[in-house]
Amino acid sequence: MKSVAVVVTFEPDLSSLNMLVSELMPQVSNLVVVDNNSPVDVKSSIINHVQTDFYFIKLESNFGIAYAQNIGIQFAIDQKADYVLLMDQDSVPEPDMVQKLQFALLEAASDSSNAPVAAAGPVYIDRRSGTNSFFVIERNGYPSRWHPKYDLSEYAPINVSFLISSGTLIPLDVLRKIGGKRSNYFIDHVDTEWSFRARAEGFRLLGVPQAKMNHTLGDKVSKVWFFGIRHVAHHSPLRDYYMFRNTILMIRDVKMTAAWQLHLIWRLFQFAGFFLIFAPHRYTRFCSMFLGIKHGLLGISGKVDLKTAVCSNIPKSSLDI
Repeated sequence: MKSVAVVVTFEPDLSSLNMLVSELMPQVSNLVVVDNNSPVDVKSSIINHVQTDFYFIKLESNFGIAYAQNIGIQFAIDQKADYVLLMDQDSVPEPDMVQKLQFALLEAASDSSNAPVAAAGPVYIDRRSGTNSFFVIERNGYPSRWHPKYDLSEYAPINVSFLISSGTLIPLDVLRKIGGKRSNYFIDHVDTEWSFRARAEGFRLLGVPQAKMNHTLGDKVSKVWFFGIRHVAHHSPLRDYYMFRNTILMIRDVKMTAAWQLHLIWRLFQFAGFFLIFAPHRYTRFCSMFLGIKHGLLGISGKVDLKTAVCSNIPKSSLDI
């Protein structure tokens, strides 16, 4: 079964990127790097580090992660692949991650008693804190966290509510049916929206605890207490805008239950409460969040310029719905 890895880059740390490429090459049939017009020479860095053929697509501007992923997915379709693996530039898979994800998808496909599977994703380990990620599942229709309590190798794949983009293995037949990512989201909730859309179309999503990946979420992580110990990822005020705007757009764009709508809105209150009290640049963050809410309610999308409060359009890819 042919798998093509799609790595999206924008001003990457080149040493981390080369480590990612080195780990991915033995696990997939082809690898394509889609670069969002980084000022550094990403292609030459990879060529100097790995003596293996790979494909490189440099976009003429920074069009965001969703558009770049769609370009990479279209490349995988043109290569007549069976699966596409999406990877962020700051993720490093374990040597058998792809194999375990693929096995989980093949095993699920042989079970006709359950709904078809749209994608499978790994547990990721934050290299800064050393903590394992959790999967979000539903218990009695309400969002809940699933934390592994034992050795990860003891767990079978579980049905989850959504998967982060990085490390997600998707059969290309699924993408042909439900479409790719929404390019106009630019970044943030690109993966969540696609996950909800897949589930609305009758698919399920698999979290595979045995498949592991090192991943860095946010610029830094803080350990805080909020009804239990939590690790909070910090992002820039620009990302605050996209988080708020795209949450509101996603609630408008995708079919979901009232429980999920309330959960997503509650997360924004938590997000605002923490970052407007404990993070730097509070006024800038407040303005970014307010603008995101405004644009979300007005249905404005695309790439924002916070100085002018104006969004520019993102080109439509062949996989946009």
